[in-house]
Amino acid sequence: MRRARFALSTLLLAGVPAAGTEPPPRVEEVAALLTGTFDSSAQSGSDPEGYRAVRLVAVRVPASRLGAGAPVLYVEQALLESPDRPYRQRFYRIEETADGGVVSRVFEPKEPIAVSGKWRDPSDLALYGAGDVVERLGCAVRLMRTDDGWRGSTEGKGCPSALAGARWATSEVTLRPGRMESWDRGYDVNGRQVWGARNGPYVFERRSDGPPAASPK
Repeated sequence: MRRARFALSTLLLAGVPAAGTEPPPRVEEVAALLTGTFDSSAQSGSDPEGYRAVRLVAVRVPASRLGAGAPVLYVEQALLESPDRPYRQRFYRIEETADGGVVSRVFEPKEPIAVSGKWRDPSDLALYGAGDVVERLGCAVRLMRTDDGWRGSTEGKGCPSALAGARWATSEVTLRPGRMESWDRGYDVNGRQVWGARNGPYVFERRSDGPPAASPK
């Protein structure tokens, strides 16, 4: 087990570029696919019992102290009916892997209220460093190229979750131009799903390449 963990760490660290260098093209491609304003309103409209109307805003953080030479995104998710009350806030660091893939490492801000709405001016987030976040170990999403985009997931049962009695969680992600599919699910100690969509992933359609155009401050 120790050898396997060492091998995985080596694989993930292999693609961290030196500070000041340009990220590899595949890293930039994935970062671009993740960036923008998305929502699931169309899916929610066709299946309101299974899916909520959610807005997802992802912006690139310039010169982020979390970057170590890799692109860093700040991501907020909120219900469309209450966009200024996000229920999930994360930083993603996008790195290449030695096998030709890309990994999105996940960091949670220690003080979510302090970064809420900072997508309006992401330069304010540049000074956030390792002391301001907690890496969600085991929750990194490893992506591989497909014919029309990228697809990947977390690995095994290593992503912890305490929501609704869960012990661990999984995340499956598919990225295509203008579209993101995300299926997050939590499971209890017996392997029973206790949270997350049951019939398939949330489908987020891109509404703009940047943050919302007319959002109140």
